[in-house]
Amino acid sequence: MNSPQTLNLITLLSDWKLRDPYIGIFKGQLLNTLPDAQIVDITHQLELFNLSQAAFIAKNSYSFFPEKTVHIILSGLSFSAEVKPVLLFHNGHFFLGEDTGVFSMMFGVASNMEAYQYNGDMTLSTTEKLACMASWVFQDTYVKNTVPYPALKFQLSNLSEPDYNAERKTISGKIAYIDSCCNAVTNIPVSMFEAAGKRPFIATVSNIRSLKITRCHPYYNPRESEVFLVYNRLGFLEITLYKGNIAALADIRVGDDLEIVFS
Repeated sequence: MNSPQTLNLITLLSDWKLRDPYIGIFKGQLLNTLPDAQIVDITHQLELFNLSQAAFIAKNSYSFFPEKTVHIILSGLSFSAEVKPVLLFHNGHFFLGEDTGVFSMMFGVASNMEAYQYNGDMTLSTTEKLACMASWVFQDTYVKNTVPYPALKFQLSNLSEPDYNAERKTISGKIAYIDSCCNAVTNIPVSMFEAAGKRPFIATVSNIRSLKITRCHPYYNPRESEVFLVYNRLGFLEITLYKGNIAALADIRVGDDLEIVFS
């Protein structure tokens, strides 16, 4: 029996949706190897094969969980028989998935990151390999059952980062995610926006010049009739319209550029 301080806690993040049975089947595979596992769904509604979106959500959600949680990223799996999933230990948390480039998007080649590769039965399916590696973590045998995987050999992909240009008085960022309420989540941290000073601004999205955003609130303001920026719970700016589906109405899409110009 695990002590109260020990939780076999696993989070799942994917683009698999919930209409099909595959998430449920994978949870069954996890529970077969870890009957005491507690499994938490982050989201399964990511855009198909959008690794930058998966990296953004994973990078900005894992810290809400206890240390030693295993975060399994299922987006972009190839399901090839030759796949050897990788396990990362970074900042007190474990991250598990296929080396699709998503890990370098999340952490670059951080010097304080341990990485290991699957070293077991290659006749198992990709999801069975992931379940085995999760069980090795909680049994504290992952070093024995895996081999070191140098971080410099990760598939290198870049996650677009926002930029604050003090001289031009601008912040440049991108739309990272459209949530279920059709709000457009940006990759611009609230801290960057506040560092620019509380000054009048105009924010525009890519070529949607008819949309000019000039207001920002730290919360969803029911008295605001215009499109506005809001601080979301992940600590990023979000474009919203109270009781309105702004992303659909304005045709805002993931990857669109956002520019904030301060006066």
